[in-house]
Amino acid sequence: MHRRHRRAAQGVTAAVALGALVAPGAAAHVTVQPSASRPADLQRYRMIVPNERSSGTTMRVDLQMPRGITFALVESVPGWRTLVVQRGDAIAELRWSAGRVPPGGYAELHFIARNPARVGPLAWKALQRYDNGDVVRWIGSKDAEQPASVTTLSEDAVPVDVVSTHGESASATAGGRPAATSDQQPAAPSGRDGLTLALAIAGLLLGAAALAIALARRRD
Repeated sequence: MHRRHRRAAQGVTAAVALGALVAPGAAAHVTVQPSASRPADLQRYRMIVPNERSSGTTMRVDLQMPRGITFALVESVPGWRTLVVQRGDAIAELRWSAGRVPPGGYAELHFIARNPARVGPLAWKALQRYDNGDVVRWIGSKDAEQPASVTTLSEDAVPVDVVSTHGESASATAGGRPAATSDQQPAAPSGRDGLTLALAIAGLLLGAAALAIALARRRD
């Protein structure tokens, strides 16, 4: 019985070790999220750039824009330089350079793009460049060894408010022209400002009441 348990344990250990060797290469590739979005919508995308190698540092990422994208904003990231490459009316490529993704680490890079007015897949082809000159081309099909990340455009995708999902405003490098907005109104006071105003009014009322009582006592 002991030998059987020992052999079973050794088999499990070998399987785990094999999975540890295979999984990083199979799963650790450049991905763009979300995996689904709506046609013609503005979408904030998140690109995950892992470095699964034991040596070598990722220094640059080139993301090719799918056809039909005419507007893009790149969120500034400390330590990285960003560039929007535009050819005619189309956004050809987004570049992040001069950054550092060490072995075992990853970078999270964001951009906003207006989706093409069509349904179907968007293939995000990316080139991951290392400081030793190596280039990993994430441009293949989903079954390839180095697949491109894909976002599916569908009318059934959940609508996303880009402003609320973006959070606080951040500096960005722009390509194309953002849509103009009109009928802007002053923002309503925040909860903290409203509380401050309420306390101030209450203080004034208490002060007036105290003054009235003091005057009444003097008359008596």
